[in-house]
Amino acid sequence: MESEERAKRRAAMEQLVAEADAGLPAQPEETPASDNNKENKKNKQKPPKKKRSGFRRLLSGIGWILIVLLVLLLAGFVYQWVGERSDREAFVAPGDLVDVEGHRMHVYHEELPGKTDNDPTVVLIAGWGTPNPYANFSPVYEKLRGKVNFAVIERFGYGYSDETRKDRDIDTLTRELREGLKQAGVKPPYVLAPHSLGVLEAIRFSQLHPEEVKGLLMIDTGSPEFYETFPSRAPQSQLQRIAIKSGIVRALYHVDGFAERIAAGRNGLKLLSPEMKEQDRLATLLVANNHNVTDEMREMHANARKVVADKTRLPIPMVILVADHLGEISEERMDTQRQFGESWSDDSEEIVVQDSGHSMQAYQPQAIADAAIRLVEKVR
Repeated sequence: MESEERAKRRAAMEQLVAEADAGLPAQPEETPASDNNKENKKNKQKPPKKKRSGFRRLLSGIGWILIVLLVLLLAGFVYQWVGERSDREAFVAPGDLVDVEGHRMHVYHEELPGKTDNDPTVVLIAGWGTPNPYANFSPVYEKLRGKVNFAVIERFGYGYSDETRKDRDIDTLTRELREGLKQAGVKPPYVLAPHSLGVLEAIRFSQLHPEEVKGLLMIDTGSPEFYETFPSRAPQSQLQRIAIKSGIVRALYHVDGFAERIAAGRNGLKLLSPEMKEQDRLATLLVANNHNVTDEMREMHANARKVVADKTRLPIPMVILVADHLGEISEERMDTQRQFGESWSDDSEEIVVQDSGHSMQAYQPQAIADAAIRLVEKVR
């Protein structure tokens, strides 16, 4: 009986164990193979990082380059700003700063002792884009000094003159020029001596105020008709302004020979005194290619058309100095200059100036002085 009872208990125990085993997951033995399975599961759960594509690496590199360039650009603007503060202390006008329509205009002039009201004054008018007309014309001063009255007037945006927000149309430029001379005490009559694009102001002045102009001395200028189609340099002027304001030009001035290369078209400033060279450098860093200068170039074609629209032969002598541009001058160019003189003046003369670039005052100042003195004597 006892043995049957034990057998029943054993059977019941085995039944309970079997039922318990049926409700649990199987537990495989721990073997090296199972370890490998665990490692494989881990690898499946965390896939390896993919390498970045070449395009993404390129974009990342460009991004870092842009960041570096922006930092350098910002540093350049700060460098220029700090430099300008000290430069302005040394950039002092040598002539009169007169009020013209609420802004200061610089006029430098020298008069003969005992000047009479009938003695003409030679008025030197700079071409487009000249940073410092006063320094630019300085080689001519000693040739004129003590022989004739002369003046240099700087348009707004040039040299020591202020900048203005007024349009750079030809009538505004001419009105400002005339008012600047009057405010500085430089009274008519005038012999206007423009260089390059300054011809438009000189002829417009003669059209509007013929009683005040006794003669015209053209310093390697084109005719107003020429400037109706002459290519604009406004975009180039804006890029140069960016190079200045970003500190690039200021930094390059520390490179030997840069000042001469940037003024290659002005004979490398060879005829300027050290003081004048420094004033030219300061003007380049402070005022060159500002918005007045750029706007003047944008208005060039319209200004030329306006002068041509009112064309009449002027009853005053006109002397045209023609630079050979350091080479042989063509007959075609001389014909163009002769047509310019004959169509605009009752009394015109063309003179070829040898060994001269476009900026004749930087190459042959004596030729300018001789022509100016002779013209003054003729109209006195």
